[in-house]
Amino acid sequence: MNSTKNMMTALFSKALTSLPEQPSSAKSLGRVLLVASSTNTLQLKNYRVVPTGYSLEDLTVPVQQFIEAGYEVVIATPDGKKPVILAHANDSRFDNDPEALQHAIAFLDTYPSMQNPKTLKAVLSEGLDRYIGVYVPGGYAPMNDLMQDPDLGQILRYFHKTSKPSAFLCHGSVATLAALPNATAYRKALVDGDREAAKAAAADWQYAGYRMTSFSNEEEYPIEREILDGQVPFYVADALASAGGRVEHSSSDQSFVVQDRELISGQNLASDRAIAQEFVEALDEARVIPIWVRKHFLGKA
Repeated sequence: MNSTKNMMTALFSKALTSLPEQPSSAKSLGRVLLVASSTNTLQLKNYRVVPTGYSLEDLTVPVQQFIEAGYEVVIATPDGKKPVILAHANDSRFDNDPEALQHAIAFLDTYPSMQNPKTLKAVLSEGLDRYIGVYVPGGYAPMNDLMQDPDLGQILRYFHKTSKPSAFLCHGSVATLAALPNATAYRKALVDGDREAAKAAAADWQYAGYRMTSFSNEEEYPIEREILDGQVPFYVADALASAGGRVEHSSSDQSFVVQDRELISGQNLASDRAIAQEFVEALDEARVIPIWVRKHFLGKA
């Protein structure tokens, strides 16, 4: 069996590396679904409400890499509204590259799907088979709605069942919890600090046992002290571990990406380019390797 698996791996790796490069004008290699929140506030443990959303880099840099690699990106939110960009987070990581900053702003202002996002319900009604992968960016916003959205739960269960690449960056990893049978109860238990209720609501999570990463508690503490002036309602890393995830981290603000089967996750904003590269490679592989081969020969189920 091992020799067969090795032979299949070699054959498909050769097929993958021999794919011709796609010119910028070439037809899309496939559609990537970008799922984002459009919420703009977060309630802390002290009931203080703070602005939230996405940083410019968080939302645009990986997506631009997907597009440059030949993939079309379709953006969807629960309510069909545009994701919110935090003003104070717009350009902190573009300080030494003004051209990249202008490119990111132009993308935000002109990319057609960014101007008119779909609703998650519309994505479902149109059919998920048209998408080759799903990507969820970070920021605190997914902690509000995405992690308990039933439509996203249905979407993630489809991508899991079909072994299609699913990538989550930073706080965006919390959105994987939408696949729980009772995600709303799980979020409530986390906010209430009710461990028993959380344990009960965490049953049958499709990603239990998966290696994964997210924004770490150690990275969260200084933000709580210096920016938020209060504690977040719960820690994403703890929420994933409590549900059965095998959560791993590297040093604070260092790029770190974990891939386990179809699930690809990045620890923080510093991981944005690395997770984009891993995701594109997984998309390329998914185009040329049938699902049944990935499941039974390559262990990618």
